[in-house]
Amino acid sequence: MTLRLPLDLREAVTEESRVKGDLAKIVLFALDRVEKQEVKIKQTRKAGLPLTNPQLLHVGSEARLELKAWAEEEGVSVNAIVVSVLETFFKRFKKSKALRAELRMEIRERREFMPVKNS
Repeated sequence: MTLRLPLDLREAVTEESRVKGDLAKIVLFALDRVEKQEVKIKQTRKAGLPLTNPQLLHVGSEARLELKAWAEEEGVSVNAIVVSVLETFFKRFKKSKALRAELRMEIRERREFMPVKNS
């Protein structure tokens, strides 16, 4: 799926992600920690928000289907759902040291091992 984030949200995500694939881990982590009822859906398409360049996001088929169903239910794009979830998550994230530590641990634990190539 393709994702376009508002600039300020992209900066917050970039601060936590270090390697390819971390964005998907952050999105999945946020989806797991945010309840649908607390998410205020924010339109991204025609809202005049400065958005970043599109980037591919691989979250897996189960998460993608869940996001699509939620987007259809709300009558918005999947991008609007993901942006709204991330904004809700990062509001809480900024206030909670425990949540920051938990996310960083999750990213480190799931980071793929990449062997060093000897030349």
